[in-house]
Amino acid sequence: MTTIRKDDLQYKEITGRQMTALLNPRLAVLVTCCDENGVPNAISIAWHTPLSHDPPLVGISVGKTRYSHKLIEKSGEFVINVVDTSFRNAIETCGNISGADCNKIERAGLELRPTLKGRCPFILGSLGYLACQLEQQIPVGDHTLFVGRVLSAMVQADRFSDSWMPDKAKVLLFWHRNSYGFGVHEEETTPT
Repeated sequence: MTTIRKDDLQYKEITGRQMTALLNPRLAVLVTCCDENGVPNAISIAWHTPLSHDPPLVGISVGKTRYSHKLIEKSGEFVINVVDTSFRNAIETCGNISGADCNKIERAGLELRPTLKGRCPFILGSLGYLACQLEQQIPVGDHTLFVGRVLSAMVQADRFSDSWMPDKAKVLLFWHRNSYGFGVHEEETTPT
């Protein structure tokens, strides 16, 4: 291991999963997708990012061995659902079992509704959603970066007004090394 020391600071070299942990915690979302018959599935995702304002593009990184990878690839659609702590069990369920083996929607207790555009549903009770049509897929090692063009975006009106309302959106989940934290804390939002 390589270390660098300067004054009172000491740095150590990191590799593999430690490198991705350096960029965490991140917002945990539930991505809904469907098979060719319209049967829905959900996967927990922490690797997601905005990519472009015009056109509106977002990206999600999905492991190539995941059942949802195949569904997104074939259907050409996915929905990013932003959720709060009331979805903690759903995040864990949808991140730890395969939709190829069971109905994760039922098992996680999720209720779905149609989006304004597209065939994949969104999760009722989510803080908001981005319904996306697959624009591009880029192989990146053991994952694929799915680039989606946002067809419709909806948000709970009482929790968002050009940005998250700190007094109403304290409940955003972050995922870091198999544990959760909160995106907005009282002490961070109180002026000093």
